Amino acid sequence: MDKKYTHYTIDDLLSDDNFISSVLHPTPESEEFWIYLIQKGYVLADDFEKASLFIRAIQSPKEKLFRKEKDLLWEKIEIENKKNLKKKIRYLYMVSISAVVCIFLLLGFSTFLYWEYQSKENLDPMALLKKQLDMQESTDIRLVLSKNKQMSFEESNTDVKNNEKGEVKVNSRTVVKKEEQDTDINKEKNKKETEYIESNAVKYNQLIVPRGKHSTLLLSDGTKLWINAGSHVAFPVTFGKDKREIYVDGEVYLEVSRNEACPFIVKTDRIQVKVLGTSFNVKSYEADEENDVVLVTGSVQVKTGARQEIALTPNQRFSCKADGAVNIEMVDVYDYICWKDGLLRYKSESLSTILRRLSDYYGIEIRWEAGLDDLKCSGKLDLKEDMEKVLNGLTKMIPVKYRKRDECYFFSMNH
Repeated sequence: MDKKYTHYTIDDLLSDDNFISSVLHPTPESEEFWIYLIQKGYVLADDFEKASLFIRAIQSPKEKLFRKEKDLLWEKIEIENKKNLKKKIRYLYMVSISAVVCIFLLLGFSTFLYWEYQSKENLDPMALLKKQLDMQESTDIRLVLSKNKQMSFEESNTDVKNNEKGEVKVNSRTVVKKEEQDTDINKEKNKKETEYIESNAVKYNQLIVPRGKHSTLLLSDGTKLWINAGSHVAFPVTFGKDKREIYVDGEVYLEVSRNEACPFIVKTDRIQVKVLGTSFNVKSYEADEENDVVLVTGSVQVKTGARQEIALTPNQRFSCKADGAVNIEMVDVYDYICWKDGLLRYKSESLSTILRRLSDYYGIEIRWEAGLDDLKCSGKLDLKEDMEKVLNGLTKMIPVKYRKRDECYFFSMNH
């Protein structure tokens, strides 16, 4: 299997001959291959399980699935129009399976999932966010409304406020009025591809903050977010009555408005954090090997994959690696949240980690020679200062030097 797999979706898996063969005729080699892809994050474990379950279902026309297995299939594929889909699956069970028919059915189902995804994307913040990641990078902060209307802001810092009426202000200027939201939502209902979406479907906006930029975001319930460079947040135009849910890729610090009747949930690719009202930091960049949650006040419940929820108390840091390994430790929380105040504090931190943080914060390219990876540093940097002044300050703390070539800063040992 020398094919390169990167961020495979359910559609991709169901159209992949290697995957189908691995499910129907598994070998130790094939099992090891797919476990490796899941651990590396190239394929989501949940998507792999859904696709595998479907393949096994349509390949067993003479064997009836148990009721529990059927329910699990409907729940995992998350298709709202369950009645129509069940009819389609029951029809597949009655068809004589052959190699040609299997391929036909898989292609047909892939097309069905594609259109299902297209019409549901306003309901799913993860789908919205992943679609946005495919777009060309921008150096501007972008606000993407639920109907994919985009607004760009050149400022280095923005203050975005989203009230309970769905109105949006950026740096005290109203950019979206309630009547505009209402008009656009009505237009959406008239589109053929969204005919079956329920009228009470949640509409999501996105705030996309590139490297070198930062933003604050006030949500409709009064919750405030500080959004670090290189981060994406998907959030509802207005929250529902029984759940407040946002999706994050990157790093945010949150002060959650308390509402015991309506839990606040932060979802990332790897973890889910559930709170009633508290302040905490979430760091979950897609490219990072490790994601973490640091609790400042109150309490949170953290869940990863199939694990049970883990309750944190103030001053605890929960970390989760790509292979599923988790760790909980007591920390000085300000070391992890001072970025929102324009500071970077570190204790016995690798120089490579510090340089990556500076690269993202200022939006510049920084490289370093291999020998610097293991160099440990302790100190504090004022990120509100000019970038080169910060870099010069770093060279006074540790025996390193840097040179600028074109738009790249290269660090090396200062012998």
